[in-house]
Amino acid sequence: MDAASFLRHFRRELDAFGACLAGGDLDAPIEHVDEARTLAELAAHVGTANLFAAAAVTDWDGRPEPPDADPPKVPEDRYELTRWVDGTGEVLLMSLDIDPSAPAWGYYTPPTAGYWQRSRAVSMMLHRWDAERAIGDAGPLDAELACEGISEVFDVLAPRQIGRGKAWPPDVCIRLDATDTDDWWVFGPGEPVADIAGTAGDLLLLLRGRRTPADDVFRWTGDRNAALAVLKGPLA
Repeated sequence: MDAASFLRHFRRELDAFGACLAGGDLDAPIEHVDEARTLAELAAHVGTANLFAAAAVTDWDGRPEPPDADPPKVPEDRYELTRWVDGTGEVLLMSLDIDPSAPAWGYYTPPTAGYWQRSRAVSMMLHRWDAERAIGDAGPLDAELACEGISEVFDVLAPRQIGRGKAWPPDVCIRLDATDTDDWWVFGPGEPVADIAGTAGDLLLLLRGRRTPADDVFRWTGDRNAALAVLKGPLA
């Protein structure tokens, strides 16, 4: 997926998230997200993350540390909160409308703007799903963007968690198969000892803690117990 596609996906998901803020219960509880307990708190997290990512691209001076940034003042009024989140998204879009090879601060990758183009598009899709689920039924995840999100887990997020001591390096290899796109991934040393198949969206939701391995949307083959030990992570 190219940079322009990531930015289009981000804008679409941001709009859908904004619709949740405009019409949903801001006190609705959010599952699975450590940084937020309610929809209003999730909105604050999304806006703050947008501004951080923008600064990681525009304000980075080449040091290993991320740019310094004061915590933003988050509006409490529904209308102002919705406008503020949308405004942070616009700031981010302007910051990311550059060559993906442009230097930026990032996690466990060559520091480029391309890291943030992918990461923020995927995160915005997941948080839109979180918001929609909190106030009703969550819409599907885009399959192509979900594949990018799965790659991000194995390329960036899992190595980061292992480096931080929050997850163990995998002892065995597992394979994930996206049944709707024919994409596949392996994680761990050697040949795969187990395979888990499902749609790209469901696999991403599994890796990002929003589905469980026991959900009936997945098809397992091989040594399931060994695979569960790898997946318990947390990988993201």
